[in-house]
Amino acid sequence: MKRRFIISGKLSPARNMAIDEAVFIGVSEGKSLPTIRFYDWEPPTVSCGYNQEIAKEIDFNALEKFGFGFIRRPTGGRIVLHNQEVTYSVISPISERLSGNVSESYSEISKALAEGLRMLGVNVEFEKGSLSSFHQRQTANPCFTSSSRFELNYQSKKIVGSAQVRKDNFLLQHGSILLNYNQSKMAYILPKFDDKQKGYLADYLARKTISINQILETPVSFNEAAKAFISGFQESWSNDEFYICEDIEFFEKGLTENLMITKYLTDEWNKRK
Repeated sequence: MKRRFIISGKLSPARNMAIDEAVFIGVSEGKSLPTIRFYDWEPPTVSCGYNQEIAKEIDFNALEKFGFGFIRRPTGGRIVLHNQEVTYSVISPISERLSGNVSESYSEISKALAEGLRMLGVNVEFEKGSLSSFHQRQTANPCFTSSSRFELNYQSKKIVGSAQVRKDNFLLQHGSILLNYNQSKMAYILPKFDDKQKGYLADYLARKTISINQILETPVSFNEAAKAFISGFQESWSNDEFYICEDIEFFEKGLTENLMITKYLTDEWNKRK
């Protein structure tokens, strides 16, 4: 299958999610090549899953204090802090390499990400357990407190968290690859916890999550890491044909702008109950 890589760099939360959806529309309509994109966030941003109740998940006063942005993802899963990381998105037909169920496609994508991490000098292991859908929906339960099957850990610490949505035989999977920070700051933007409880949770997240540059002796930049992940996909998915593109297509840019205005910049989408 022909696929394209795009490295977007730091973009606003609304633009990041709008691009992912615009590309998904283009791929599902046969106008765009299946896409693997790498990006970061400006400002650092807390994202929540499609089905989460925001009032139970986010203290917006604390969010403002830290200067974090906020966005609702089109995918499921739980809250994540995106702060100097490499975010990836894979947008593809559910066919060939990515045919099968959600777990099978998770596994294929994780193999490529693991190869990219190995090229950076980080040897990870696959999560063998299976996180129940009930546990994933729990209130005030950040994504990085536990791992779903086939997500990637380093010495029992979570380094990648992912979420997927499927529609009409196409999938969008995106996820956080921690680059410079663990997820401990998440504890301080959760509601209904006192300072002592937040301290305990921050310590737990510091022990359960780890970033690439907390492991490596010589830190790598976003671009260096993104290029390693491109190489990881090329090595792991060697039967596919890849193209490196500088940007999305013109019609995708138009879709992106429309989605930002009508969806991802609105409280109706981001703060709905």
